[in-house]
Amino acid sequence: MKKCNRLGPQPWHPSGEADQAPAERVLAALGEQVGPVTTAELVEVVGLHPNTVRAHLHELTATGLVSQETVPPAGRGRPAHRYTITERGRAVPRVNDPAFAEYRGLTTAFATYLASRSDDPSDDAREVGHAWGRQLAAGEEGGDDPTALVVRLLARLGFTPVPAPDKAPGEGIALRTCPLLELAEEMPEVICRVHQGLVEGALDQYGAGHTAVELLPFVEPGACRLHLRDATTPESDTAGPGATV
Repeated sequence: MKKCNRLGPQPWHPSGEADQAPAERVLAALGEQVGPVTTAELVEVVGLHPNTVRAHLHELTATGLVSQETVPPAGRGRPAHRYTITERGRAVPRVNDPAFAEYRGLTTAFATYLASRSDDPSDDAREVGHAWGRQLAAGEEGGDDPTALVVRLLARLGFTPVPAPDKAPGEGIALRTCPLLELAEEMPEVICRVHQGLVEGALDQYGAGHTAVELLPFVEPGACRLHLRDATTPESDTAGPGATV
């Protein structure tokens, strides 16, 4: 989760890898706790400098992966904070997540095949993504908003999605990491279209097939940008509250 000036997302590193980023180590450690913990307690677990842990806790809290609660001081002094991993944080993929492993393997195989054999790899890639998105979303339907379900699915797949704040819904969803970054840079017309189709298929499965999906790859430092818009709403009305996410 480093800050970066290159266009597009960062590569995703699964938990447990030797080169796991410090923020991911902090998140993984929180996922193993039975209850809220303080910064000092987390420092003991991850073995990082307290200032480093504080900085990453602030970042993880801002992106909704961790929640913070204030604990009144027992005596004099400033209140302490305790931290808990959120449901969204628990959805961040792990190396043993079967959905993530299948997604990476199958998408790589499909992309390689389409790039070399298909006369129209972009459209074929989108169709493949659509079918795969429906399959991944099957069984996850529930009372949640379809956009929230898509964000959770993208988190499981390694995209580190960060929705825009409520005050700026038109900014869409930033995809901070990519599980297939090298392939996406090599053949964006295939990989990025698979990802667009995947979101479309998932939304279809969630009962929101009327949602228009726009994926803008490599458009800003540190992220791709995903926009979801109600296709039944005239584009002139999309600036209204909640029209675009």
